[in-house]
Amino acid sequence: MANFILKEPLIFEDGIGFDINPNTQILAKNSGIEVIFSIDQDISTSSNVEFADITLTDKLTLDNDTFIIRKNVITGSFTHTGNLITSVDNTFVHNGDMTIGNILTAEKIVSEISQSATFFESGSTLFGDTLDDIHQRTGSLSISGSSISINYGSVTEISNDTTLGDSGGTSIVTENAVKTYLDDGAGVFQTYQRKSFAHTGSFVSVSTASFAVATASAPSGYTATSEDDFMFFINGAIAEYDALTIQQSGSYFYLKVDNDSIGYDLKTSDEIVAFGKFDNQYYLDFDGLTNEVTTNFSGSSSTPLNKTYSFWYKSTETARNYSVFGYGGNKNGTFTPNFSSGRPLIWNGNNWYVYWEDTSAQDDGEWHHWMLYNDVATITDSKLYVDGVLQTVNAYVTSGTVSNLNNQADPLTIGSYRNDSTNAGAHFEGSIREFGVFSGDKTSNASLYYNSGVPYNLSNESNLQGYWKMNEGSGTTVTDLSGEGNHGTVDGATWDYVV
Repeated sequence: MANFILKEPLIFEDGIGFDINPNTQILAKNSGIEVIFSIDQDISTSSNVEFADITLTDKLTLDNDTFIIRKNVITGSFTHTGNLITSVDNTFVHNGDMTIGNILTAEKIVSEISQSATFFESGSTLFGDTLDDIHQRTGSLSISGSSISINYGSVTEISNDTTLGDSGGTSIVTENAVKTYLDDGAGVFQTYQRKSFAHTGSFVSVSTASFAVATASAPSGYTATSEDDFMFFINGAIAEYDALTIQQSGSYFYLKVDNDSIGYDLKTSDEIVAFGKFDNQYYLDFDGLTNEVTTNFSGSSSTPLNKTYSFWYKSTETARNYSVFGYGGNKNGTFTPNFSSGRPLIWNGNNWYVYWEDTSAQDDGEWHHWMLYNDVATITDSKLYVDGVLQTVNAYVTSGTVSNLNNQADPLTIGSYRNDSTNAGAHFEGSIREFGVFSGDKTSNASLYYNSGVPYNLSNESNLQGYWKMNEGSGTTVTDLSGEGNHGTVDGATWDYVV
């Protein structure tokens, strides 16, 4: 490796009558050369030779004046592959192009130019401008521009919009945004996905067959149900659509048949089977012994809060029916049908409860909608609706004190007043579905939620804290469709569906 040493070198140059060999050689500390001075006259050891003038060079010129080094200035082009050493107290100024073939190491590099380009070993002059140009970095990356291009696609933001309302074609969504969006839409999407079942109809007349089910009529984001969403079989043969008309009437789905098109009148011995987008209503059966649904939903901590409960149930149990729901004890916000003398009861603590009058809806074996507002502290403001009708209070018991009310810190259990599958005395016997919990008083919606006997979808209602439709049809998990994530676990209860 050559050494380029520039530390004020000493240079001798020929003059008139004065010869130097070698001429104009740089005399550096490590040059190690001999220089001979001679003049064009004879001299003796006693002669006195005088030089009229000594001129010091003010520049070092290389390569035919294209590269010139003066004091503190370098001009021209120079390619250097060896070592360059300058004195530490001098400024190195280079005004031309400089190419460094090896590694440049400097304590500090200051550039006053407006733009620079870095050549990576891959040959790229930009950061990741080709697919084979791989770069690694640590730490955070801050981009102040309006977009970033990845594989020629533009990205303008990382979005946490949980509604996905912008529909941005250049947005990357977060995990939280996707999860929240799917959870919020699960009530519609999951229900719709399950709506494909076969049903056998019964005849209303010679041209009409009735199916006691609801169809998947126009859930949010989808088109209305039509004949094209079903296949109809009459005595095992597929019926042509031009001979059929469908109609939804409340909870009944009617198929009207054009007798002239099929060539005969229907008889009760004929069989019509429909396969398509029926909305089967699944539910859970509880045996009154060990069955329950446990959740992570907590009513409150030390001070119970006022809540409204909306649910559907049917039962034939005429004795005390512990309990539709509760929070860990038979006096912890527990609702029990037929508690005493056929009266339903909500119980919040010793001598702090409400009895309502006996109602046949408790045990007639039919589906009924119940809506209960439990005003914990002001027990006389509690209300009970059955099928949209306000029930008459039989007795308020308020001889206890508010300060002694039982808390509801244990998680909500449906089908029992506590999570205890071995205690038959704590459990409900019957069937339950569409169980929802709201903060505050929502009984003004009692008629709306009863919905003329067709369960109302609570998913998008305000103040909803928990909502278990129990419409999964299988498995041990019932999804909380409120978006709060308090999914329930089925312990022993069995699945059935409305036909």
